Amino acid sequence: MFFDSHCHLTDKKLTSQFDAVLARMKSQDVNAFLNVGSDIPSSQAALAQCRAAIEQHFLCGASAGFHPHQANEFTDDCIKVLLTLWNDPLCVAAGEIGLDYFYDENHPEFPGASRETQQKVLLTQLELAAKNEMPVIIHNRDADEDLLNAIGQFPNLRGVFHCFNSSWDVAAKVLSHGFYLGFTGMVTFKNAVSVREVARNCPLDRLLIETDSPYLAPIPHRGKTNEPMFVPLVAQTIAQEKKLEVEEIATASFNNAKALFGL
Repeated sequence: MFFDSHCHLTDKKLTSQFDAVLARMKSQDVNAFLNVGSDIPSSQAALAQCRAAIEQHFLCGASAGFHPHQANEFTDDCIKVLLTLWNDPLCVAAGEIGLDYFYDENHPEFPGASRETQQKVLLTQLELAAKNEMPVIIHNRDADEDLLNAIGQFPNLRGVFHCFNSSWDVAAKVLSHGFYLGFTGMVTFKNAVSVREVARNCPLDRLLIETDSPYLAPIPHRGKTNEPMFVPLVAQTIAQEKKLEVEEIATASFNNAKALFGL
C-alpha cells in the first residue's frame, strides 16, 4: 500500500471529481493520504473530505495552517480558528507553513507577502505547533537558511520539509533536526539531478513520498493535473535510485507517515 503524504484534494481541479479521485487512488493501491490545508477555508474543507474518505475505508488525516502565499491574510483571529481545527482528531499536522522567497513582494507578476510578514507568520505558527505538539509541514522556496534558523528555535518540533528541492548539504541539516524529507514527482524530472541525489542518500526512516496534487505530476504525466494515484511513480524512481524494491519504499514511507502524523 502507498501513502500520499501531501496532497491538496480541496483544489477545484480535484474536489469537483472527489469520488472519482478516490476510486483511482484505490485502483493504484494508494489507500492512505494526508490532505493539506493552506488557509482556514481549505483546512476546514480538507477535514470534511477526510471524514468522507474514511467512510470509504481510507486511512487519512488533514492539516491546518497558513501557507506563505496566504501570509497577508493571517490575523489574531486566525490563531483561535487554527487552535480549534488542531483540536479535531482528524487534524494531525500544522501546515502547510513556511517561507517562499520566490513569490515575495518583489515578484514582478505574482507579488506575495513580504519576507518579514512571512517570517512573522511562520514563527507564530511554529511556536503554536510546538506548544500543542503538532508536527509541521514546511514549504520552502529559496529560503533554506531562514527556515533552518526558524526550526532551530524549537528543538522539540517534529515535521517534514515537503517537496524537497534543496541540496544534500541542506538536507543533512534538516535531517539533523529530526525532520523528514518529502519527495514529489519532481524526483522523476530529467533535470532534477540534485533531488535524486538527496533521495538516494536520505535514510529510509526519514523518507516520505507525496504528490503535492494537483501540482508537479510525475513523468510520464508531467504538465497534467496531478493526483494521488500517481504516487507509486515517485516510489518507483526512488527505488531505482536506492537500488531497492518498490515495496520497500512503499512500506518505509507508509510507516514513516503513520509515525510522524500519529495515524
